[in-house]
Amino acid sequence: LTFSVSEQLSGYFQFRSYWDWGTNNYGDTDTYAFEGDRNNEIYLRQAYIDWLIPNTDVKVRMGRQNIALPALADGKNIVMWSKDPTDGITVSAPVTDWMTVNAFWARHAREADKVQITRKSNNIDVFGLAADMAFEGFKVTPFVAYAAVGDGMDLGGWTNNNKPVKGKSSVYWAGITGAMTYFDPFTVKASFVYGDRNFTSDNTAAYVGQPSQHGYFMEGSVSYKTAYGTPELLAFYGSGDSDDAQYAYQGSIPSVGGRFKGSYAFFNGSGLLDNEIENNHNGNGAWGVRLAWNGLSFIEDLSHDFAVVYAQGTNDSENAARFGLNPSWYMTTDDSIVELDFGTTYKIYKNLTAYLEAAYVFEDFETGADHARLGSYDDAWKIALLFQYKF
Repeated sequence: LTFSVSEQLSGYFQFRSYWDWGTNNYGDTDTYAFEGDRNNEIYLRQAYIDWLIPNTDVKVRMGRQNIALPALADGKNIVMWSKDPTDGITVSAPVTDWMTVNAFWARHAREADKVQITRKSNNIDVFGLAADMAFEGFKVTPFVAYAAVGDGMDLGGWTNNNKPVKGKSSVYWAGITGAMTYFDPFTVKASFVYGDRNFTSDNTAAYVGQPSQHGYFMEGSVSYKTAYGTPELLAFYGSGDSDDAQYAYQGSIPSVGGRFKGSYAFFNGSGLLDNEIENNHNGNGAWGVRLAWNGLSFIEDLSHDFAVVYAQGTNDSENAARFGLNPSWYMTTDDSIVELDFGTTYKIYKNLTAYLEAAYVFEDFETGADHARLGSYDDAWKIALLFQYKF
């Protein structure tokens, strides 16, 4: 619901009804109270106000909202993406006719410690800055971010006894993403981002002084727009752990709710609500290629997307036994998948659209107790259907 007073001031509210299948309760009772958590049958998902600073073109948004770092070549960002809304402030300021500066603060997670003796900070505050620069035939966006992580929070690191690496820490990211359309109908996109997490104190284990969690992610794509859709080739690479890593994800880029639009099922590429499932792989510690044909259409208001994806882990194969993590989260060089995706969009009426997504994942994972894995893994598949009414 949008409440607009003028071009300079408006408000927005979004409500959602949510049910966690397989439980007896509505919503999510997650250990961490991430902003936007779904802990009621009907809950307020977003609530913010938009306003312009008087006599300027500077836009300010305050409240619970979707906050993310700039989209990379795949369409999302592995570091931070708007999976669930967060409380925060975003500012967008045009500097010249070719550059706009965007900044934000987000309380990505917050929870008061329930233990009376030991006090911990279960908060994550993220600050970001990006500069959108557009020129004739290409766009480029450099960005930086900083996160202050509380003692009781983890960012994906795991010890060899399958416990999360929690601890007060400082995290830094720097990246750049861009697209070139100068040779239209060809479009070329490329992205690179690096992150480093340094532990500053810890009330539960001695991680201070250990190697930082640091890594990088890069990707690029080439597409060609035709009258019958757009074929696209995407390649990506995320750094992984070596055989001497002291904890899992030590060699991967830190992430605060980041997403990777690599495929409908195994990765976070779904455009429907099931993209909020936490078990999807976010591209960390993996490389792969995707060949797709998007927007194939022979009938008005009906279009289809097809894709085939191959991905393999970049973590050392010995780490499967050392850390014992599920291959859907932690892929080694001996783990790989092939995924087939199919999507359909049907515009039934002006305000009503139906979306269908189907995927099948052929899995080739390390198995057996000697790798701390199951004896076998079945192939995975999914079908998702969404009807969207806009008015």
